[in-house]
Amino acid sequence: MVEFIMYHYVKDVKNSLFPKLKALDFNDFKFQINFLKKKYDIIIIEKFYNNDFNKKRKNCILTFDDGYRDHYDFVFETLVKNNIKGAFYPPVDVILSNKLLDVNKIHIILASADEKKIFERLKFHYNLRNTSKNSLDFYIQKINTFCRYDNEITVIIKRLLQTSLDYELRQQLCDDLLKDFCKHSLKDLNNLFYLSRDQISEMKDNGMHFGSHGKSHFWFESLNTDLQESEISDSKLFLDNIYKDESYLLTMCYPYGSYNKITIELLKKYNFKIGLTTIPQIYNPDNNTFLEIPRLDTNDYPKSS
Repeated sequence: MVEFIMYHYVKDVKNSLFPKLKALDFNDFKFQINFLKKKYDIIIIEKFYNNDFNKKRKNCILTFDDGYRDHYDFVFETLVKNNIKGAFYPPVDVILSNKLLDVNKIHIILASADEKKIFERLKFHYNLRNTSKNSLDFYIQKINTFCRYDNEITVIIKRLLQTSLDYELRQQLCDDLLKDFCKHSLKDLNNLFYLSRDQISEMKDNGMHFGSHGKSHFWFESLNTDLQESEISDSKLFLDNIYKDESYLLTMCYPYGSYNKITIELLKKYNFKIGLTTIPQIYNPDNNTFLEIPRLDTNDYPKSS
């Protein structure tokens, strides 16, 4: 049995810049690592792909999305101390362009104000900027608001700003809302959020795995074939530069868990071997292919609090 576990933010929550941002507290992370060590063999993703693990034991693989600076400041040292190797998935743009992604702008906005106030301002800015014939309700009606962790209004805000609206409009609205609710400048936020190339090199040299999370963290399902291919090929080139002349296992962690048949075919074309979803299940070789592996969330496991 192999369980893939998904992590995002891991930080000292009380002393962080945004204490209300949804994150796993560092103490809870350390507690969880100790719990997992007692119950599982924590294996690196290469051992899973090579079928090189003890199948009589419960096994788990730790995966870390989005390339956060947290993963160096808090996760990396803890894994090294415990002789654990994790799999990390930074989008290319956050490393090469030091560009604050819309997904993180949204997190900051939601951590800075009540969601009802945010939604009201979102409607206000949409009405000012909208050049189409569609009302905001036109897009809201199409949103599936089911979510394991967020309330309905939060899901609506996220989906509108992540994928439902046109790309340029989404960017404008994110920046509008940041100005409304966040006192920090974009430049300051850019420098605080993500891993650097040097940090990635140090982590890789200590046995951590790095894979693709796309170039710009888009929903793959919302992109046509050419744009999906660009996202995948650019991210592979980035990984080639990280690993240089080393042979390495090509893995993809789908941004937002979003993919379709086009994605799968493109991954095969570029020789990707593993694709990680956000489907909250335990991996079953009878039901799951290597390019559609489910993952449980850190919240599905015990924490000290």
